[in-house]
Amino acid sequence: MAQRDTNGLGGEGQSLRQSALPCATNLPDHEAELRAALTGRVLLLRYQPIIRLRNGHTAALEGLVRWPRQEALLQAGAFVPLAEKLGLALDLAHAVLDRVAHDWQQMPSPKGGLAVNMPLSVLLLPEMPALLAATLRRHGARRGPLLLELTETEAIRDPTRLRRVMLRLKRLGIPVLLDDVTLGDHRWRLAGLPFAGVKLDRSLVEALPRQMRARHFLRRILSDSHAKGRYVIAEGVSNSLLQRTTRGLGVDFAQGYLLGQPEPPQQNRGGQTRLSPARRGGRAP
Repeated sequence: MAQRDTNGLGGEGQSLRQSALPCATNLPDHEAELRAALTGRVLLLRYQPIIRLRNGHTAALEGLVRWPRQEALLQAGAFVPLAEKLGLALDLAHAVLDRVAHDWQQMPSPKGGLAVNMPLSVLLLPEMPALLAATLRRHGARRGPLLLELTETEAIRDPTRLRRVMLRLKRLGIPVLLDDVTLGDHRWRLAGLPFAGVKLDRSLVEALPRQMRARHFLRRILSDSHAKGRYVIAEGVSNSLLQRTTRGLGVDFAQGYLLGQPEPPQQNRGGQTRLSPARRGGRAP
């Protein structure tokens, strides 16, 4: 999950603007409309590049879901909580994966693949491996994997079950990343979970220049992740200070408005490198 969107979408033009749901506090009013959007295949994905900090090369793209509504593009935060509250999380996953399969045909697929968010409750559903495998078959020839970002909305209460699911997905060629790691969040320390990478939440990244505690915490994540062959991605890199800080501390990859806007699939360039594990011993790739 990329940083909270406040800027206009690159390449969108003026006819569609980003906005919040006008009546987000009155969620039932939008239930029928959201259900229709999910079944009618109207949701869109806008893709933001994930950049290797060492050389600025594009390694992957993250798909950020948008709902075109009343001449606006609603951000995920405006309607995803409603979908989950209504028990539509699986329907939303279906809609997103359907759009991924469609978009993959329109873009130079990056070597590092395409990443999408996935809540824990949906990832653990028995039908998900088959749904994901079908998505891979439908998007045709590819140069990179489909990556899933495990969101922070639910606590990991059964690591053993999650590990079985992740290993099954790994056999399908679908890596899982741990998303939205905040300061003091120790999900990354759960033993035996084969995450391919860890994504740092925007709040943690923004604290790095001014908080020694945040830098110490990041160094622990980097040491543990690199020792296990995982890469680390910083979200919310929106200015040059955050770019210099994350690169100087040894973070492998980053995304944010400084590095690339979320854009329609046909406006994204192909990947120049891969999301690859860091070298052992704490050295960035």
